[in-house]
Amino acid sequence: MEIDVKLAGATGKRISRRPSMDELVDNVWEWFDEKGLDDPVMQMVKAQEELGEAASEIARHHYDTPEMVDALGDTLVTIIGLCHHLHIQPAQALSTAYNEIKNRKGEVVNGSFVKQTN
Repeated sequence: MEIDVKLAGATGKRISRRPSMDELVDNVWEWFDEKGLDDPVMQMVKAQEELGEAASEIARHHYDTPEMVDALGDTLVTIIGLCHHLHIQPAQALSTAYNEIKNRKGEVVNGSFVKQTN
């Protein structure tokens, strides 16, 4: 789902922009609060369910489909919700993970990165 925010530009014309990732995270967290979704165990179950839907699309070689976009979007929402339950900023979690991998040495084996162990 794409959300556009309409703004009045300097010329008075309406322009569209996509919300920032921070705005989207805030929106998801607010939605979770409004719905009373506060169980991290259930959110983990939902995340696995949504990731399973993405895996099903991949298994059928449906890479660039509305169903894949929906499955990945739903997976992101559930992970963002899980971060909310655990009081973890999603950007902090992503930054931490990226900092761990950015300088890793290794090779790709059968389509998967295998880190160097020595």
